[in-house]
Amino acid sequence: MQIILGITGGVAAYKSAELARLLVNQGHRVRCILTEAGARFITPLTLSSLTGEPCYGANPDQGEWRANPSIEHIELARWAELVAVVPATANILGKAANGLASDLLSTVLLATRAPVLWAPAMNTGMWEHPAVQANLARLRSFGHAVVEPGAGILACGEEGAGKLAEIAVIAEAIQIHAAPKLRSLAGRRVVITSGPTREDLDPVRLLTNRSTGSMGVELARAFRDAGASVQLVLGGDLPAPWGIETIRVRSAEQMLAACQACWADADGLVAAAAVADQRPEQTAAEKAKKGEGSETLVLVRTPDILATLAAARRPDQWVIGFAAESEHHLEHAAAKLKKKGLDAVLVNDVQAGRAFGPQANTLTPITPQGAHHPLGPLPKDQLARAVVQWWDQRLEAMDSGR
Repeated sequence: MQIILGITGGVAAYKSAELARLLVNQGHRVRCILTEAGARFITPLTLSSLTGEPCYGANPDQGEWRANPSIEHIELARWAELVAVVPATANILGKAANGLASDLLSTVLLATRAPVLWAPAMNTGMWEHPAVQANLARLRSFGHAVVEPGAGILACGEEGAGKLAEIAVIAEAIQIHAAPKLRSLAGRRVVITSGPTREDLDPVRLLTNRSTGSMGVELARAFRDAGASVQLVLGGDLPAPWGIETIRVRSAEQMLAACQACWADADGLVAAAAVADQRPEQTAAEKAKKGEGSETLVLVRTPDILATLAAARRPDQWVIGFAAESEHHLEHAAAKLKKKGLDAVLVNDVQAGRAFGPQANTLTPITPQGAHHPLGPLPKDQLARAVVQWWDQRLEAMDSGR
């Protein structure tokens, strides 16, 4: 993808060099535009060295506007497939929101038809000012995306919102625009469950499992990047992916309630969560003390989220389940598919701790037609994209068969 990276005058401007390097390493072409204030924090030479492209704008070697047979701001506006402004100051937000064009970056922003992404960074008082928030609202109404700042210690010494978002988060927001959209998924609403559920024994102890939720989170990213509108119902502690509506839950009952609230408006379900099958019959209000002799823990079943949602689905809704099996994994997954009336089951072989955490994984799809060729072993981000590609082909076949 061809990316214009606009850099304005803020202390966080130095982080734009890291972003430029990361984007180039991902295979993108990056051309930087510095404002005059931005050039006081980072040099054109640094940026052009990292990108292998000219650095435009306030360049002391060439000047803001230099002799060129082309109309530079129009050429750059046409060249861009995405314009990202990192960091974005209150000044550039106000210019763009009100159609002002007083330098190269603001003129390119006014002329481009490419998507625009903003990553603001400023003092907390400035960030919270009604004028800045009104400008952001207007930019969003233009269809622009905003990666909101985080909270922390700012360069001015104050603590609060206004800190530039993490570079990895900004890069993820940019990557969404680069990913190819899949016809069968574009605009579809997909509910994805992920992570472990936790069933409390008392205020200290709980029942859970070894799942981290990383596979489900990567699936949410992959479906989002393919063009789907994703709602992620997430247990565990992993951070929510950028640009995905995320509902945090703890127990199986909470996960079921969250899914039921989303399911009626959804087109499909990907049930990747590792739901605890049992919970304590009683949860102690205070920490349970050790007693003498043997102790008995009485467990009861948690709700079967996948079976409940599959039983309530419309004919046009589809459901993908997951199975983690330590033995006879294909046979057990096929039985799960049939019992719960699913469209597909993706099965992990978890013997000897395989599949958990960040390690590479293999998933074998099972459909009513039988087992398909395994996907993987792959890192989970690549595996998630392979799953989405596989399911896109299945949806195309299902739609053509109707």
